[in-house]
Amino acid sequence: MTSPIPELNLDRIGVREILDTLPDGTYVTDVDRHILFWSRSATRLTGWPADEVVGRTCSDNLLVHIDKDGHRLCGEEHCPLHRSIVTGTVSPEPLLVFAQHKQGHRIPVEVSVAPIRDRGGQIVGGIEVFRDLTTVMEDLRRARLIQNHTLESELPKDDRIRFEVRYSPEEIVGGDFYRVEALDPDHYAVMVADVMGHGVASALYTMQLRSLWEDCRPQLRAPTAFMGELNRRLRVLVGPDGYFATAVLVTLDATSGRMSCVRAGHPAPFLCRAGGGTEAWGAKGPALGLFEESAYAETHEQLDPGDTLLFFTDGAVEIANAQDEELGEAGLRALLEKTRFGAEVNSLEALERRLLAYSNSIRLPDDLTLLSVHRPAASSAGSPAPGPVTSPSRPAAG
Repeated sequence: MTSPIPELNLDRIGVREILDTLPDGTYVTDVDRHILFWSRSATRLTGWPADEVVGRTCSDNLLVHIDKDGHRLCGEEHCPLHRSIVTGTVSPEPLLVFAQHKQGHRIPVEVSVAPIRDRGGQIVGGIEVFRDLTTVMEDLRRARLIQNHTLESELPKDDRIRFEVRYSPEEIVGGDFYRVEALDPDHYAVMVADVMGHGVASALYTMQLRSLWEDCRPQLRAPTAFMGELNRRLRVLVGPDGYFATAVLVTLDATSGRMSCVRAGHPAPFLCRAGGGTEAWGAKGPALGLFEESAYAETHEQLDPGDTLLFFTDGAVEIANAQDEELGEAGLRALLEKTRFGAEVNSLEALERRLLAYSNSIRLPDDLTLLSVHRPAASSAGSPAPGPVTSPSRPAAG
């Protein structure tokens, strides 16, 4: 005769005992982020014993979280746990941050946060659960180095046209792709693409895009032919399961400012006029890899002295504020007009900060690429021929 299985009465088991059994590090704070509980696994992963931690704040020279780009997160605006407590929301997916071990080195950890409520529904604290990603990060670091080397691009230097780019992948590697290339001393080709998804899989596809860019380069002077050939080749890779990527290609005459544009399912670039006003430009065509044969339309515009053309990926528009209102393309356009982007303000770094301020997250939830093409008001047809200058490097992890 078998012995009866003892009944598990959760009411008789303390919360501390339950949290101490978890293999992931766990800590609980009050609303001011003073640590009230520190689990055994938290000690094992960080080297900080509970008696040196409880009663202090996590930013008090303890974990001192930073993100993958080195930004400190222990203030109020960017702290995952603080944002969870003040917004009353659970992190929708784990966040990659770098915690500080007691011995001083950084540990890559995957963090999940949630507010703690009392029986009446009042938020009284927060909980953070984290796991060590050291082994995974080593592979991702290698993958990033390979991707950076493969996708490394140089921004042409030309007094008649100024290029600027800002690239921020949501993870260590990303799925956005951009190229700026001089076709001859007076003409340029600019392309921004957004591969479906993000992370490792999409990063691999961006490397395929780079290879196809090289193969199809002779057709860059005919944007519709270039996009059609890119579509045919990518369709073979993606098969019938869905589209491969969205993209927009613009060719530009640096002397006259005349531009041609072809879009493949990608958001229209914004033409920010020197005198004010912002226009979405370009006829939309099918995304790359969606159909075996796709027809693309070419449209033309003029980049006048003082004007700026802004390319962007979905990471700039698919962001929501605290009221869960998505910014969208109309919201981005309004933001550009409000700040007179291109006329008075021409900084992509400042634009990214404004997007983050709108967002309800500690970082943007998707890969972000911003690329601007500005024609200075004092442009001169007699400026020196273009030469390459290295584009801003992709941020180093941790």
